[in-house]
Amino acid sequence: MRKLLWVLFAAGLLSGCKKEEAPAPARQAAGEGTQEAPTEAPEALDDSKPYALTQAKLDAYVGYQRQVLDAYAAMARELQAAKVRLTAGTLDAQGRPVGMSESMKAIESKAESEAKARREAGLSEDDVNRIGSLVMDVITQRHMAAMLDLAGELKKLEEMQARLKPEQQKELAPQIEVMRQRVAETEKLVAVRKIHGDANVDLVLSREQDLMRNYQDMLRSFGGKAQ
Repeated sequence: MRKLLWVLFAAGLLSGCKKEEAPAPARQAAGEGTQEAPTEAPEALDDSKPYALTQAKLDAYVGYQRQVLDAYAAMARELQAAKVRLTAGTLDAQGRPVGMSESMKAIESKAESEAKARREAGLSEDDVNRIGSLVMDVITQRHMAAMLDLAGELKKLEEMQARLKPEQQKELAPQIEVMRQRVAETEKLVAVRKIHGDANVDLVLSREQDLMRNYQDMLRSFGGKAQ
């Protein structure tokens, strides 16, 4: 019964969760909230109107996302090297810890690389933020569903129910039916489609393999668990 309740809870979260802000690292790696070069004026984000994703913009975003992830990897390497120098406690000619300026340069270089990648992809800040939000909602739910294997858990629960006494089967029937509905809603991305629209979600799914690879690389770059 404990396992049944846990699985029901997980399915409910996936199928009916409200749209939330993603953690800062995830949003940045997905292309959301990226910083532009100082010479560029920030664009006003207008999400009051539905965003119409196109194949060309999605393809451009996939490439942009890949470049952003590469920029994060380069920054991580530079910061690690700077950390080693800082730990050594060596001072430069101005009396500052060696590695401090390298750390700042690495962060600035990452921001510049993001802005350059966006421009080369031909995407506006609004494109990056709106596509990033859509992609994150679709891919995170697909990733979590795969990790939890709700369909597999439902099958196990149905098999367990079949081995119970008739009165116990009857007791579990309503919960398993709820679970069955939640699994169906999760697989069809019902909640995400309500937010972003069927056309946008279907288009993102057409590049799911590439986007999932980028997402898993993002998790690894921040020390998360990829599947």
